[in-house]
Amino acid sequence: MLSKRDFFSIFLMMATLFFIFQFSLVMKAEGNNFDVNEHITEVNLTASDVPVVDADQCVWFVGDIEGGVGDAVRQWCTYTRQKLKVFDTIPEPDMVSKIEAIVFDPSTCDIRNKTDKLLALAEMKAVMIFGDLPDAGYVDSDEELKKLLGITRVVDTTVHVDGVQIFSGFLLGGETVYAANKKKEEEKRFEDLDLDIAWYDTGLGTKTYIVGIMDENEVHPYDFPKMIWRSYYNGTFIYSVNGDYLQGMMGIGFLDAMMYDTKDYYIYPIVNANSVVFSDFPYLSEENTAKLKSLYSRNAEAFQRDIAWPGIISMSSRSEFCMTCFMSDRYDYSNMEEETKESEVKFYLQQLKELDAEAGRSMDFKGNITLAEKSELSRKFYEKEGISYEFRSLYIKNWKDEMKKVLEEQEPQVRTVVGGVRGNDQAISFCTENVTLQYTTNRADEFTFKNALLYKSLLTSLGYTNILIDMNQAIWPEKKDDEWQNFFDHVFSYVTTYWSNRLVFDATTISESDARIRKMLSVKYDSSKNDNTIILNSSGADENYFILRLHDKEIVSVSDNAEFTRIETDAYLLKVKAGETVINLRESKEIVRYDGML
Repeated sequence: MLSKRDFFSIFLMMATLFFIFQFSLVMKAEGNNFDVNEHITEVNLTASDVPVVDADQCVWFVGDIEGGVGDAVRQWCTYTRQKLKVFDTIPEPDMVSKIEAIVFDPSTCDIRNKTDKLLALAEMKAVMIFGDLPDAGYVDSDEELKKLLGITRVVDTTVHVDGVQIFSGFLLGGETVYAANKKKEEEKRFEDLDLDIAWYDTGLGTKTYIVGIMDENEVHPYDFPKMIWRSYYNGTFIYSVNGDYLQGMMGIGFLDAMMYDTKDYYIYPIVNANSVVFSDFPYLSEENTAKLKSLYSRNAEAFQRDIAWPGIISMSSRSEFCMTCFMSDRYDYSNMEEETKESEVKFYLQQLKELDAEAGRSMDFKGNITLAEKSELSRKFYEKEGISYEFRSLYIKNWKDEMKKVLEEQEPQVRTVVGGVRGNDQAISFCTENVTLQYTTNRADEFTFKNALLYKSLLTSLGYTNILIDMNQAIWPEKKDDEWQNFFDHVFSYVTTYWSNRLVFDATTISESDARIRKMLSVKYDSSKNDNTIILNSSGADENYFILRLHDKEIVSVSDNAEFTRIETDAYLLKVKAGETVINLRESKEIVRYDGML
């Protein structure tokens, strides 16, 4: 039995602890200046600052520029500051112009029975890239074309492979195998790469970068079907792509890898920004209440606060990503009955502040209103709630050019738009004079081998990824996979494994990405190499990031205006201030030798 003295001592101790915890929470809340967006970096570079390409060298593209291969080439030339010349049919040789590469899209420009013209172009000694190949039956019938492409024989016009293997020294990130484990039935849903391909054998002097995997008990690995390889014809490098790898955003990294493969060194500007965005989160109005209560016994407010938010915090701390949440003040404008509580707006701004995350505004909606009306209603909502937070970014699932007027007239504070579904736009660009457009690159809940290869390619080409977690489907679930327990299980699993950037690139919020995109799009640069020294000249932005890839050298030091970080054996991340940068090299102790099949 406790004495009065012991009881009083315990009471005092509990009261003291209660006061300490309550006081610390009060002080924490008071010190949380949630109305200030600390992720804003003022970079006064606009669309007018994007340089006009005046390089001596240019890239020729033969085919439909609106097609998948054309999309990749167009973006690649933009980001690497190269002139692009487009031809509908195979052009005549030009022995005067400096041509960096000639890219063919045989799916939109027929090259059959025109091998003599291809051989004439090969005399120019410019790198030739076939973004696809004609059907294997025709290739087998054209002996001169086979010689050009380095093909010794067509083993089979169509064969099924078990997966795809990319050898090291090509894309960043080392050797990678994309193949489902036959013992795990659930992994079959990852398979979306084209596994039914033509089976080509290549001869001596060719170099293979990607192969289709088969049973090693039946086929020797050196005989696996080739998917991307390089041949050498009369002094000209010829790249052949047996599949759809040179399509859209995914093709940009492959083009950079091919150019690096043919050069003594290869340097190009990148963004160096990897973001994770939550669209339509948090919901600040009570919507779809009946459905949510039937699933979780909670309304939208309680579901987000009690169930979704703790899981998101756990995932954030484990993955160490920088989060941007695009708040939805209202999504369903066909039902205006339920109102938003002020406390929830401030609660989430405070929470985001604690996580060093950023808030944006979602412009998604359903109902009979326009985007202009949505913009006005959203602005009035935050004014009514007394929120002065600087929302510099908007999320618009389906961006269209006609939306520019709304940005210019009603959203003058906005600096960047995140697009959810990319059509034929560039992955990153200016959509108005002062607003950048950056598309999401992968959906967090949808891991497939093709998406993983896209992720790897974009890190190689731009050092940029933008992972989307679409919370709208969890608030408005249409199928079993949309329900939170299933949706979050996939998101958490994929974000902490497959979508986790293991290279040296920075994690950023969307405003921080915007600042780096402006600089990357505005930079002008050129470089030269002499023995063990590379001179890089850059202007247009105060500082920029570059990737430098070397075959048999390594960086010893750089001038005072630069920093370097090794990405892997043959690649470095450079951070340089405008002006002349001197990069000193030496022979590498780890010379990059080809690691695949000859």
